Amino acid sequence: MSIKLELLSAIRGLTAEHGIVTQLTTAESLAQQFRVQRNTVSHYLNQLVKKNRIIKINTRPVIFFDKETLEKQYQCLLANEYASIAELESAMTVKQDAFSRVIGAEDSLYRQIRQLKSAAFYPGGGLPVLLTGPTGSGKSFLARNYYQYCVDKGILKKESHFIHFNCAEYADNPELLASSLFGYKRGAFTGATQDKTGLFDEADQGMLFLDEVHRLDSKGQEKLFGYLDNGLISPIGETKKGHPVAVRLVFATTEDIQSNFLKTFIRRIPVQIEIPSLAPMMELRTNCSI
Repeated sequence: MSIKLELLSAIRGLTAEHGIVTQLTTAESLAQQFRVQRNTVSHYLNQLVKKNRIIKINTRPVIFFDKETLEKQYQCLLANEYASIAELESAMTVKQDAFSRVIGAEDSLYRQIRQLKSAAFYPGGGLPVLLTGPTGSGKSFLARNYYQYCVDKGILKKESHFIHFNCAEYADNPELLASSLFGYKRGAFTGATQDKTGLFDEADQGMLFLDEVHRLDSKGQEKLFGYLDNGLISPIGETKKGHPVAVRLVFATTEDIQSNFLKTFIRRIPVQIEIPSLAPMMELRTNCSI
C-alpha cells in the first residue's frame, strides 16, 4: 500500500473513532506515526483534499478528517476546506435545507436532489445541470430551491441573482434570443443605439435557469457550450475576445435529449436529472416555512 493510501486509511480510522475532537490527524502527528518527513505528508494530504477524500481545517496546526466518514455520519455534503472546527460543526448540524420543502425529498426525489447537491459542491464553480421531465413536473420549482440551497450553504452570496428565462418566448427570433442572453454592442444591428448587457451579466456570481432550452437553435447551443468551455461570453457585435462571468447554469426541457440537442452541447452537461412525471413538486411541507 502506498504512503498516500496509508495516510487516508489512518485518517479514516481516527475520524471514525474520535470524530472531530481529535488532534491526531495533523501533518506533524501523522509524520511521526509513519516516520516520514512532514513536508512529504503535507504534500500527500493536500492531494487527498483536492481529490475530495479528506477535509482540511485551516487552523494552527492544520487538521484533517475523512470526508466520507463525516458525510455518512451526519447525512450531509461537506466542502473540502473550512476555516475552523466551529465552521465544520455548523456545516454538519442537522437541519432542514431548501430541499426539505419538496415533497419526495427523502423518498422519490432523493437521488435527484443528491445529484443537485453534488453538482453544487463540485470544485471549480459547480457543474451545469439539465433537468428533464414533462410540463408540470416542477422543474422550475426545483431549480429555484437549488439556488436557495446554494445560498444557504454559502456557495452563492445572498445578494446573488436567480434569473429565470424561458427560451420558448424567443424561439422564432434566434437573434433576439441571443442578444437577450449575451447582450449586444452599439451598432451590432439596426436599432442597437447603445450597449446592452445580457442575462449572463445579470446572473454573474449567481444562477441562470434556462427553461425550454430545446428551443435554442444550433447557433444558440454553440454559444452556450462556448461559455461552458472557457467561461467567456461575447455580446453580439463584440470584436474582442469576450469577457468572463461566473454563472451557475441550470437547463430544463420537456423533450428527448438525444433528438433535440447537439451532441457537443449535451456532452458539456454532465449532470442530467430526470424528474418523475407525477412528482408533486409544487407542494410545500406543511411543517416547513418558505
